[in-house]
Amino acid sequence: MAGVLRPDEIDFSAHMRDTECKAKVRSAAQYEADLLQEFVERPKGERAPTMFSSKLRNVFEFRPGEVTTWAGYNGHRKSMFVGQAIAELCVQRQRSLLASFEMLPSRSLARMAKQFFGMGDPGPTNLRNFAKWTDGKLWLFDHMGRISTDQMIAVCQYFADRLKGQHVVIDSMQFVCASEENLDEQKQFMTDVVRVAQETGLHMHIVAHCKKPQDENKPPTKYDIRGSAAISDQSHNVITVWADKAKKAKVAANSNDEDALAKPDALITIEKQRNAWFEGKLKFWFCETSFRFTDDRTTPIEAWLLD
Repeated sequence: MAGVLRPDEIDFSAHMRDTECKAKVRSAAQYEADLLQEFVERPKGERAPTMFSSKLRNVFEFRPGEVTTWAGYNGHRKSMFVGQAIAELCVQRQRSLLASFEMLPSRSLARMAKQFFGMGDPGPTNLRNFAKWTDGKLWLFDHMGRISTDQMIAVCQYFADRLKGQHVVIDSMQFVCASEENLDEQKQFMTDVVRVAQETGLHMHIVAHCKKPQDENKPPTKYDIRGSAAISDQSHNVITVWADKAKKAKVAANSNDEDALAKPDALITIEKQRNAWFEGKLKFWFCETSFRFTDDRTTPIEAWLLD
């Protein structure tokens, strides 16, 4: 079953690091091997993990050592989309840690199980098999509410060093940097997150809220993220998640409204991708039963295989 990390089981002091800048000045000639590697073409088919079930697989990869900020308005399913991303990473045998500070581990697993099996109620047998399958792939940080920035960085370091982790989700940043006004704390935290990603190879996923909009029907951009500009500036990637609530209201009023049904339920926008070419909007449909995001309205929702 998915591993559970509890705060009282971690020696935070052993994994907390001095965050002061330390100059590392080296001769450029020392990077000869790394320079040559930059120009080596990757073997055909060799890619970093992706969201294989959707069109994102063609335009975005979760590269080691990077930070991805997932942003959106409150109630626009950004955590649900990130949960699907982590489920798909687990299918690819990526060792992932979910630190959700406002949802019990069992509830997070329940959401993920629905997405995995593509149904609202997978049943006891499937759920037991799913729980066993997550062993060695998925861990959850069993902590609700506020956590200090130093402790959060220590958890990431622990997961990388002791459990050979590859992905960490922090959901959400407001539970680590509690004050939106303390921009210096947010900037320092993002600096530490980037450092940990680069030093350990972890791909760090940061869930961030956007400012309350005047018009919720307008998708947010990276400039709408609440708090310090360092959140988007220091991230390698910024992806926004927006739900079309006007469409949802129309379908609720008339389930046969074909014009409304033809519109996507969500826009996933790659606002920034530092180390790849694509930036732009992608349309997604959402299944209320399975919590699965799909490429279009007619995409079949099938269970992923337990290997």
